Amino acid sequence: MDKKTLKFLAILRENSREKLTVISKKTHIPISTLFDMLKDLKSATITKQTILLDFDKLGYNTRAQVLLAIDNNEKELLKKHLICNPHINNVFKINNGWSFMIETVHKNVKELDEFLEKINQNFNISRQEVHYLIDEVKREGFQLI
Repeated sequence: MDKKTLKFLAILRENSREKLTVISKKTHIPISTLFDMLKDLKSATITKQTILLDFDKLGYNTRAQVLLAIDNNEKELLKKHLICNPHINNVFKINNGWSFMIETVHKNVKELDEFLEKINQNFNISRQEVHYLIDEVKREGFQLI
């Protein structure tokens, strides 16, 4: 990827709603070129346009990263369950003896505890580790340039 495209992506990561006219002034890239670049990036590089939420302000004060280990024969079933669960923000397949790492979002610790109990009742979880997310230090901060 050339430097112009990387700079354009960096600006979009800061504010994906920035107008192309403003980006054009910042980068000295013609608007028509930016439009074409955006069209190409949407089909090749940009996977999703979304917003980032402040869960605390929405009343979801308990977040955790949970590591789960499960037998291979139940892995696909658990994965489908996790993907469909509204309390799961992210699901990652990981290694080193673990099957998944999930980020959960709940109103309180009791709700999280009940969620984990149901997972353990419905699936043969061999290992589980819970890490509560206390404070967000950096989020979506990877910079291309």
